[in-house]
Amino acid sequence: MKNAIAITRPTLKTKGFSTHHIDIFSYILLGKTNREINLMLGYTRRSHAVVDHSRKVMYKLLALEELCRKDNKSRVTYPRQYQFWWKKLLDKHMPALLSVAIAPCFYEGDE
Repeated sequence: MKNAIAITRPTLKTKGFSTHHIDIFSYILLGKTNREINLMLGYTRRSHAVVDHSRKVMYKLLALEELCRKDNKSRVTYPRQYQFWWKKLLDKHMPALLSVAIAPCFYEGDE
C-alpha cells in the first residue's frame, strides 16, 4: 500500500483525490441532493463538481472490489438507487481510501 501512496501523491495537485471527495460521496449516500450539496459546499447551483467528485470515489471503490466500470455503469449513474450497496463498499474500503486521500488543507496556500 505504501507504493500506492508514493505513486499517487506527486500528481495530487492536478488530479488529486482528497477526503473532500469522500465527504461529498457520503452526503449523497445520506440522501442529500446535488443542489443541497452544492449550496453547503459553496459551489454554484449548476456545478457538476458533486457528480465528478462522487464518481471518482465510486470508480475507486469499483477498482478495490475488482469490478468492471462497464458492468456497473447504472450504479455509478444512479448512486442513490444503490445507496445501500455503495454504503457497504464505502465502509468496507474506507481505510484504503483514506490511505490515498489527501486532506483539503494540503491544497490551501498554494493558489
